[in-house]
Amino acid sequence: MRKGQITKEHIIRESAGLFNTKGYTGASLSEIIERCGIRKGGIYNHFENKDEIALAAFDYSFSQILSFLTKALENASNSKESLLAICNVYIDVIENDSLEGGCPILNTAIESDDGHPFLKEKAQQAMKTFIGKLTMIIQKGIENKEFREDINTEEASTYIIAVIEGGVMLSKLFDDSKYIRHCSSNIIQFIDHQMLNI
Repeated sequence: MRKGQITKEHIIRESAGLFNTKGYTGASLSEIIERCGIRKGGIYNHFENKDEIALAAFDYSFSQILSFLTKALENASNSKESLLAICNVYIDVIENDSLEGGCPILNTAIESDDGHPFLKEKAQQAMKTFIGKLTMIIQKGIENKEFREDINTEEASTYIIAVIEGGVMLSKLFDDSKYIRHCSSNIIQFIDHQMLNI
């Protein structure tokens, strides 16, 4: 890998933590420069402006979440275990700070609602990917007769995501992981009582 590419990836990695913690508005270019240990000109060798850094940083943070999810799903033997593995990824994000700042989709969606359409679009794309993954897991559970065949997969996926992200938000707000754990318990009850083919 060339030196320029190494530097660019370093900027993205360091900026990702900063944006995911302080938000687009809260993270200044001077803070990015300081955190990266690079001169201002070094930033502009790789990025035109702060917007371009923010987009790359979001992509990096989301790729981290996807990597965690992929690894967690490798050990799941059925669809219920897959859904619980996803919950455990988010518990880990909160309790072990495995991704600085928490969930990038949630953080970006809240901040970019109206003020930053380019970031809002990134968050929308990421959420569609997440919904797609959950929908596939649920669909597979239906095909394997693990879940009821009359489940509305999009509705179930939306509910599970809303509960997980709500738990993340509350846990971040109160600095207490009990909220994501409560929400994970609610998802288990939802699966057991509303989804399982029994």
